[in-house]
Amino acid sequence: MRWLREQLKQGLFGQSWSGAAMTVAIAVVTFAMSLVYDALNHGPYVLVMGTPLDDIIPVVGPFVIPYVSLRPFLYGSLALFLLFRARIYRSAALSMTTAFAVSYLFYFFLQSFIERPTLTGDDVFSQVIRDVYAGDQPYNDFPSLHASLSTIMAVHWLRVDRRIGIPVAIWVALIVVSTVFVKQHYVPDMVAGALLGWAASRLCLRLAASTRLKSA
Repeated sequence: MRWLREQLKQGLFGQSWSGAAMTVAIAVVTFAMSLVYDALNHGPYVLVMGTPLDDIIPVVGPFVIPYVSLRPFLYGSLALFLLFRARIYRSAALSMTTAFAVSYLFYFFLQSFIERPTLTGDDVFSQVIRDVYAGDQPYNDFPSLHASLSTIMAVHWLRVDRRIGIPVAIWVALIVVSTVFVKQHYVPDMVAGALLGWAASRLCLRLAASTRLKSA
């Protein structure tokens, strides 16, 4: 119990009123930014980022498992950061907001499109992939938010504790590559998304460290 109390002191409930208010405000902004995705998920499109490599990458059904794990992984990570590492939460949320903002600029001005295959299999993985296709239009592809958001979580978990961060990073790698194996993104979408997530995380972690030093 003492260990848990010490951990909670680093979370939202261990913050000053001003720190807690700032954390909640950042959470609201990040959530609001996430809602913009659906409004932009339509044509007309300008970019098709397919490459010869994409032509030879097959659909690999089991990769839909890490693909659909993104939302529970994100929500679970953010909840734990909020409870136990408020500073990390703020950095992760600001990183997500940055990734949303950059991605939305592309989706608005340089909308992208992916041509998805017609799946004929009747196995469970094929059915789940068809459900993914039905719930998401084939736009908003470059850069991949799946890749950027999951990368942000990996970078921040590594900052919290490498013993946790390393297995998390391995799972995140599966999420990132799953985007091309379920044909939701092309390789350039995936790479650009991962780079965006990494860059946004590095920037926001530095800002968080700088703010902490100034307030010390």
